[in-house]
Amino acid sequence: MTASRARPARQTPRPPTQRQAQADLTRHKLLDAAVEQFSARHFDDVTATDITRTAGVAQGLLFHHYGSKRGIYLEALREAANRLNAAHTPPAGGGSPGERCREMLRAHLRYLGEHDALALRLILGGSGGDPEAWEIFDQSRWHAIEWICQLLELDLDRPALRLMLRSCAGALDEAVTYWLKNDRPFDVDAMVDVVVELLVTSLRCVARLDPDIDVGNAVAKLADTDAGRSAFGGTAARRYR
Repeated sequence: MTASRARPARQTPRPPTQRQAQADLTRHKLLDAAVEQFSARHFDDVTATDITRTAGVAQGLLFHHYGSKRGIYLEALREAANRLNAAHTPPAGGGSPGERCREMLRAHLRYLGEHDALALRLILGGSGGDPEAWEIFDQSRWHAIEWICQLLELDLDRPALRLMLRSCAGALDEAVTYWLKNDRPFDVDAMVDVVVELLVTSLRCVARLDPDIDVGNAVAKLADTDAGRSAFGGTAARRYR
């Protein structure tokens, strides 16, 4: 083989230098501290010094890595949204669609229950305070809706589905806000059962808005667990065709 036709040797990625590793660690410390501070207090009440003191790093490093308090605030929100997505998206496989949907809802409620300050101030805080921040978490809601549609083999491009499933997600936000603010008067499994029934009702409304959408298969999949068969009496799929 001539030199001109010889394939270039693959270069092994270099491990990060000690300086790069230290910079990554500093960014993570700052993000964790920012999530903690902004979960506990309003944006205007948190200073850069509060964040760097919590992170245990020099104040100048916040501006070096994130540019401004606003910059680290938005990055902290993205980090919180990523953590929420990771918490409530089960791995592929492992049970029927109905069981996997319920497990996703359990994980969602448990995560928000374990991070109630974060949930109430940032995730469930409403769109009135900061539209850019709201958009970050609204993308997380659509992530969950898309996952459910894939699980139940529903076409999310249909306007009736987008309308009713986003409405269902909004109702879930309101329910979780009340649940957290009132010392969680119902256990997680009871909440999951009623949210699944709310989802089934939303699917029934989809069929009313667009009779060409057959939601019977999706409802049957939701009912395909021991709890689901008990709740829906094995007739849900027939009632919503």
